Amino acid sequence: MLPGELIFSLRKVYQEFINTVKSEVSNSDSTIERTIFHIEKVVENSLILADSLGLNDKAMVEIAALFHDIGRLWILLPENSGINRTDHSLYSIEFLKSCAPFKELDDSVQDIINQVIINHNKPDLPTKESEINLFYIKLLRDADKLDIWRETSEYITHKSGKPNMAIRLNLSEKQVVTSSFCKVIVEGGIPVKSDLITFNDFVIFQMSWIFDLHYKKSFQIVNQKQYIRHLYDSLPKNDNVIEIYRMIRIYIENRI
Repeated sequence: MLPGELIFSLRKVYQEFINTVKSEVSNSDSTIERTIFHIEKVVENSLILADSLGLNDKAMVEIAALFHDIGRLWILLPENSGINRTDHSLYSIEFLKSCAPFKELDDSVQDIINQVIINHNKPDLPTKESEINLFYIKLLRDADKLDIWRETSEYITHKSGKPNMAIRLNLSEKQVVTSSFCKVIVEGGIPVKSDLITFNDFVIFQMSWIFDLHYKKSFQIVNQKQYIRHLYDSLPKNDNVIEIYRMIRIYIENRI
């Protein structure tokens, strides 16, 4: 259990850092506001999932979610302009390690939060983590995916006036889906992000995340919000796309 005063202090650290970023970083492409909104939604999703799982102490869930993407903002600060922007989760950990309230947490709690953040965006679950670590890792991964689906779904259904996501991701806007990319999913494999060519590949890639979802409540939210359907409706239809959607629908129904 995390002491209440430390939870309060960590929330304060987060808010003060957000204020610093807003005042020091000139950002015209809405990256800052988009990231802040995403963080807040992931916190919200995490607490919803925690409630559904009957967790009485949700502090660790909240703190991991609150700082999971702080590295995306930390590297925007002028003093960090020369940093190689590789894995933002590592910079989130760097930021936490500099926080006095975080250092006051028990070593075991620090370790769980660190591992949860480091693994929240990895292609696969770690194979050598404890059951307690895996529990919290899965929870944040689910909460994170739910909001990324929300963002992509909203972009697809209300593109007008929004920054072009394909350009931001450096992907082609050609209205095609790469057959070899789809084939991997149809055959039960795990697609690789580096193989993305078109924005439609990215949409299919996000749809395939359903096979890495873990908790019943997560599937219920996906089903209720119709995120996968919104993504599917935006795609040009061929046998592979239709089959992937069929596989996903069956998977969701079985997990609900």
